[in-house]
Amino acid sequence: MGITLSVLFSLAIFVSVESFQRTTPFADMLPPAEEFWSHPFSFVATYGHIYKLHTDHVSAQTNERRRNMADDVQKRSRYRKAHGLEKEQGLLGWTAKTDAELLGPTTPTGGISSGQQDTQAAREASPVNSGGEEITASIPARNDPSELIKVPEKRPPVKRWLGIWT
Repeated sequence: MGITLSVLFSLAIFVSVESFQRTTPFADMLPPAEEFWSHPFSFVATYGHIYKLHTDHVSAQTNERRRNMADDVQKRSRYRKAHGLEKEQGLLGWTAKTDAELLGPTTPTGGISSGQQDTQAAREASPVNSGGEEITASIPARNDPSELIKVPEKRPPVKRWLGIWT
């Protein structure tokens, strides 16, 4: 087991070093491999210094990209405000749903009375309706929530996948 781990570890180090040597913009500053045998400490110190330059360069590029993205978000925000498109937005443009959106359409009595409903009525109110039959949704009128309007809604039939979805 020790041989297997040492081989894997050696291969991982080799791949990392080769990848670094091929992708770094400071490849011309790397010491030649022959120098390792004659001056190992200066070779490792120089290699470490070049690696630090490489990581600083990558960090600077990443920070610049992040700054550009933040500027782009600010520009889009100013554009939305200037054109009257500004709405309350949550994290990354997503907003939390309100209770009305979560609970769906309400009944004229103000919701479920005692939790004792007929199973047929529960199936009709289910958002997953099988067979593509017509479903009616209750939507409150413009400003008066006491008046409910029945709007027919046609849902496509649910596709069956190996007979699991019915």
